[in-house]
Amino acid sequence: MIKLHIKDHCIETAAKLEFKKLMDEYFDTDNDTGLLEDKIEVLREFIETADFLHLRGSDLRLSGEVETVVFITKENDEIKIIFS
Repeated sequence: MIKLHIKDHCIETAAKLEFKKLMDEYFDTDNDTGLLEDKIEVLREFIETADFLHLRGSDLRLSGEVETVVFITKENDEIKIIFS
């Protein structure tokens, strides 16, 4: 699961910021478990395939107008957004 804190920006920006953070961490550490690679891959797929216009319009929490925390996960080859 990938935790995204959405405040003052939309889910797309939060996802891209987290992707950059994970990539920086990947290149700065030894990733023996592969956990970072899994998170990076799920987040990359989410960024490339999500309909962000629809997501932002579907819920104020995803638009950044209401502060929230969401988790991005992949189950059965489907990426899901879970509100905390």
